[in-house]
Amino acid sequence: MLKTVTLKSIIFNSFAVPANRIMAIGILFVMLTAACDSSSETGQDEPATGSSIVNLDHLDSLGEVVTHNGEEVRLIHIYAEAPDYNWVGDPDEGVSCVDDVARSAVVYLRHFELTGDEESADKAVQLLRFILNMQTAEGTYFNFVLSNELDINTTHQNSIANEMNWWGGRAVWALGTGARVLAQHDPAFAQVCLESVERALPPVNDFLETYPETQTVNGYSMPTWLISGTASDATSELLLGLVAADKATSHGNYQDAIGKISEGMAIMQYGDLAEAPYGAHISWEGGWHGWGNSQTMALAEAGKTESARYEADHFYPWLLVNGWLHSFELQDPSNRRYFEQIAYAVRPVSVGMLRLYETTGSEKYAVMAGLAASWLTGNNVTGQPMYDPEHGYGFDGINDENNINKNSGAESTIEALLTIMEVEQHPVANKWMYAKGGDAAEVEKDGKSYRYRVFSVDRNGVTDNIAVVLNLTDAVATLMNETELNRLTDS
Repeated sequence: MLKTVTLKSIIFNSFAVPANRIMAIGILFVMLTAACDSSSETGQDEPATGSSIVNLDHLDSLGEVVTHNGEEVRLIHIYAEAPDYNWVGDPDEGVSCVDDVARSAVVYLRHFELTGDEESADKAVQLLRFILNMQTAEGTYFNFVLSNELDINTTHQNSIANEMNWWGGRAVWALGTGARVLAQHDPAFAQVCLESVERALPPVNDFLETYPETQTVNGYSMPTWLISGTASDATSELLLGLVAADKATSHGNYQDAIGKISEGMAIMQYGDLAEAPYGAHISWEGGWHGWGNSQTMALAEAGKTESARYEADHFYPWLLVNGWLHSFELQDPSNRRYFEQIAYAVRPVSVGMLRLYETTGSEKYAVMAGLAASWLTGNNVTGQPMYDPEHGYGFDGINDENNINKNSGAESTIEALLTIMEVEQHPVANKWMYAKGGDAAEVEKDGKSYRYRVFSVDRNGVTDNIAVVLNLTDAVATLMNETELNRLTDS
């Protein structure tokens, strides 16, 4: 039995749900800080108050600086394999790509913004020069370079610069962030970043031409005006860049695209926590996958919070209780794939809820952001940390219940660092990043069905607990204290 120590009410929210969702729902969240007589084990010890586990050493080691057109340009090597973690290239793709360079730039920019570390600003500028070198006159971007000579791979299917795509969206994310973060530190270079984003607007407007036409796919209404028509995932990272660029200027050139993209993402959201697909923003017309599904994060940054809050109030609690997924098909969401699990699927959930916390002030989102990030510190099916703070490794994934891929390439390292860096800014989230979850359980009470999971975190020998409870009958998610959970589970 849990022993109650303190009780804190967080928020009561009621909101209207668009027609493509199941119902309008009011959600009551109550948070408890409670204590147990015995400590629970976590995969990674919580650091002392005020300390940080963000370690950029491995990301630094993946970088290589070369001289190009008289300027220092930094590339990020794609792969690094255990146990030595030396660079590994790909004979088909190349040695570095906009995909990873752009997200690395975001990490260094945020590190500079949060800490004032000018070395991080310098590294970000070097990375952004790489991206600038990959942009075409038409505003699109190539992705891979074949060697440190920066010879562009123009033929690989994931490098062709014929339209706005995944890597183009990430390029805009980095450049827009650079324009915003470097505005005071290096205004001339910030303007160069902004001009690159401006050149990318025609390719963006190309796919927005079909607005507001919708289409019906497998019985679902979907937009036609996102990247590749329905690629809500790829478009979400583009939106992050457009929002950042918009904050860096006052001319308003991005507002039309921001509004239309946000509307398209909101359409691609179906069900609730009791009915598939559980209130998730679908990645594309075929279904949902975790990686790069940054819709809630982007929508919250854009100030379009209704659709973001719906996912955070339905699908994200569903994930916390039922466990992480790799993907599912929209035609049959019950046919779920669980592996591989990767950090790139955790960051959108955790940081998305942090952006909602920052925007709305609702502390429930900070709690759940920390619980989501606890996947990195050992709250996962293996019980092992997926981030090594001593070296800064972000491990490449969980292959199954018993096997971790201990390689540490750019993507996993970047996503782990960005998640932890953001969570550490908020004490409530940072506390729950070190939680350990028990098994999910089910109970029937007063004719209603519930599914719940209790999370515990040890702090100086005292164990705090919180339960995420899904009321599957009313489609309401609740954070419960001991008294409420006992009342629910007592027969």
